[in-house]
Amino acid sequence: MPRGYLKVFQYGSNMNAERLNCPERLNGKARVVGVARLEGYGIRFDLYSQTNKCGVTHIVRAANEHVLGVLYDVPIRLVVAPTGKRSKMDEVEGARPDGTGNYQRVRLSVEMDKRNVSAVTYVGTDAGKRRFARRTAEEQHVSDEYFEHLRLGSQTFEFPGEYRAYLERQAGR
Repeated sequence: MPRGYLKVFQYGSNMNAERLNCPERLNGKARVVGVARLEGYGIRFDLYSQTNKCGVTHIVRAANEHVLGVLYDVPIRLVVAPTGKRSKMDEVEGARPDGTGNYQRVRLSVEMDKRNVSAVTYVGTDAGKRRFARRTAEEQHVSDEYFEHLRLGSQTFEFPGEYRAYLERQAGR
């Protein structure tokens, strides 16, 4: 890993590297490392995003599932902010230092090229799930625009067809 960078595992719309690196997000600062796998977790679409105006994805512990995603090298300063502040990645993901955002930043181990790699990712919060539950069925729906980012990411990085079908089922498509 280049000095001054953290590995960040993205499993949702930010698998689309163009989205993650757009000027409003990381402005070209995230470097693709490759595809990684997280065992014992599954994808769910039960958070609501104000930015996307729809249901969005997060991961939950699930014994017989796994999550495929894209591993990036991201400058530490864009991932970790001073205590009580939000980093750029926290802003992108809707994470808040007090835990009331949609996501919280966690460190975990993913598998890449048959090795375990320590990475940062974002998991849904109880507060985010409660907000989602108060939304109408129409608001909870995963929009075509949002899902297209997942589709592009999974296609670009050549995820197996069965995994792409799994994403579609989880998104209610």
